[in-house]
Amino acid sequence: MKRPYWWLAGAVALFLAIATGLRACGDPGVRVEDSSGETADIVPGLTLRDVTLEQQDENGGLLWKVDADEVTYSSDQEVADLVRPEGELYQDGQLLYRVKADTGTIRENGQVIFLEGNIVATGEQNQMVIYGQNLEWRPEADVMIVRNGLTGHHPQIRAQANEARIYDVESRMELEGEVVATTVVENPEVDSWLKLQGETVLWQWDQETLASDRPLRIEQFENEKVTQVFAGQRGLVELSEERVTLEESVQAQLLDVPMELTTDKAIWDVEAQRVQAISSVRVVEPEQQLTITSQQGEFDLAERIAYFSRDVLALAVKNNGRLTSDRLRWNLEDQTVFAEGAVNYQQTDPKLNVRGPQARGRIESQTVLMDGGRVTTEIIPENN
Repeated sequence: MKRPYWWLAGAVALFLAIATGLRACGDPGVRVEDSSGETADIVPGLTLRDVTLEQQDENGGLLWKVDADEVTYSSDQEVADLVRPEGELYQDGQLLYRVKADTGTIRENGQVIFLEGNIVATGEQNQMVIYGQNLEWRPEADVMIVRNGLTGHHPQIRAQANEARIYDVESRMELEGEVVATTVVENPEVDSWLKLQGETVLWQWDQETLASDRPLRIEQFENEKVTQVFAGQRGLVELSEERVTLEESVQAQLLDVPMELTTDKAIWDVEAQRVQAISSVRVVEPEQQLTITSQQGEFDLAERIAYFSRDVLALAVKNNGRLTSDRLRWNLEDQTVFAEGAVNYQQTDPKLNVRGPQARGRIESQTVLMDGGRVTTEIIPENN
């Protein structure tokens, strides 16, 4: 296989004078070229100043181009150390990134570039700006790896993590280690936005999704305050749809309601302010000490109404009130419930057990109206 070569141009006049006398000493695959086109071979261990390096693929396409204040080659010419490099990274002939750093190293005949210190990588195609302390570019594998103090921003998100692997051909970024990602809005002091936290997050910017197969925590901010908190063992955020799906041991704190929710799967429509709880749901209202469980639930956060269906059970801690039904609507503003289908209400003080097709009222205050067509029973506490 033909070994790819590096071009170097613009060395200082002193080096050109030395290199002309040593033209036959270096590897003929590595050359230096001045502005007039005169070339010279590289002498191992020699330091070049004010140079430009370029790497081409086997078809002559540009892989990268780097300007540096200084370049020093190792004795075997396999490694080049750079001082204050600034460069361009290409894929299939397209400029992907402009990069700069404090220092750098080129290895494996130009197939790997390492940059260190105050990294700035600006994406020409993907609109990213990435900061970090270590960058690794492998053009043949189509991957750029940024580590140590990684932060970045894009029109979709802002993110920080311990490490990111960016695959531009597939339009995806793998964020790993203490990941924090926030959605971008025009005015974060007023507009609603989301904050994601997890150990791994996969961002696909063409699809506008953020996903994780590990525990994920999502907070919603509005007027600079946290309004909702969701957490699950895995999750998906669809940015364009403003929809969040969390699965397995999902827990939510709906702080502006207030209400605590546990379910196996939750679909949160952020824009519509609706949450669907699928397959087993448990809700606790801490102020009234009311707990409701069912097989399915839906929550209208804007209207502050919760809907439950299938095997509904409502329990009031204060008076041991217990209500079961097929369906139940809970108004969180006035704490009233409306139950339908095989309604059974029980309480211990005074001891009562009432059945009917419908019931409405407040369980925690023991004021429940049972509607059974021809029979209506009103249950009122003895001390009233």
